[in-house]
Amino acid sequence: MEQNRPNDDGDVIEIDILELAGVVLSKIWIVILSALILGAATYLFCVFLVTPKYESTTKIYVINRQSSDALTYSDLQSGTQLTKDYQELVTSRPVLEEVKAELGLDIENDRFKKKITVSVPTDTRIVSITAEDTDPYMARAIADAIRVSAAEHIANVMNTEAVNVVEQANLPTEISSPKIIRNTVIGAVCGAFIAVMIIIVIYIMDDTIKNPDDVEKYLNISVLGSIPVLDEEVVRNGSKKKNKKKKVSDHSHVVATETLSDASRLAREAKLAGEKDESAEDFAQPQEPASPAVERRGGRL
Repeated sequence: MEQNRPNDDGDVIEIDILELAGVVLSKIWIVILSALILGAATYLFCVFLVTPKYESTTKIYVINRQSSDALTYSDLQSGTQLTKDYQELVTSRPVLEEVKAELGLDIENDRFKKKITVSVPTDTRIVSITAEDTDPYMARAIADAIRVSAAEHIANVMNTEAVNVVEQANLPTEISSPKIIRNTVIGAVCGAFIAVMIIIVIYIMDDTIKNPDDVEKYLNISVLGSIPVLDEEVVRNGSKKKNKKKKVSDHSHVVATETLSDASRLAREAKLAGEKDESAEDFAQPQEPASPAVERRGGRL
């Protein structure tokens, strides 16, 4: 399968998906290493740098009876339609102020409101109140205090008959956040994804010719021959191994070379000595007698 994309010259460059997958598989160790590194970093971050939090949940059931005789279907239907009103009343300012005063909390209403989550399951009139805190005992105390204060506030505002307790707040024993295992898996997946994307981008941006097939594919030129390029490190390592194997022969070669050098040196010295002897003989040879003309001229003088 191939994908086409235009380049700057208006031509079309073919991207082979199978070749791209092969490039990614050839560098799979980079993908695995990146996943392990980012996953481990996420785990260490969650364990040592993130403060664990606990959640405690309590539930109430709101009854809004229109007549005093019996609970009708219209009562249930109207109660279901008022679930959003219940959510707003639970986190209203009077409820928050009362709970903070009761528990002695010094915190702003906006921050305190973020600690509380109110949800209403579909087609029910049960209001679930969840409180979150770094202390599990404080989380349970906040949930119970919110339930009590919200029940009174809902009854006064909406003129409901009663707000019954479905569940009291529990003491949490497990950490609600951070989700260490989930975050670690997400970090590992993100690390692998980032590595794959980097490999793909480098492959797409690389326009160098790597083999004769690329020359014929991209330049439409037939290749007559190729010259292999030797890796310097491989050659160096190979020469070291070769030197170790042929240690004795190399030593004999050195000895032979030194012997030839000595012989040439001795021959050169002997030649120089012969030249010196010849010059000495020439110097010691007697001079020839003077010519008769010179003798007669000497006699005249």
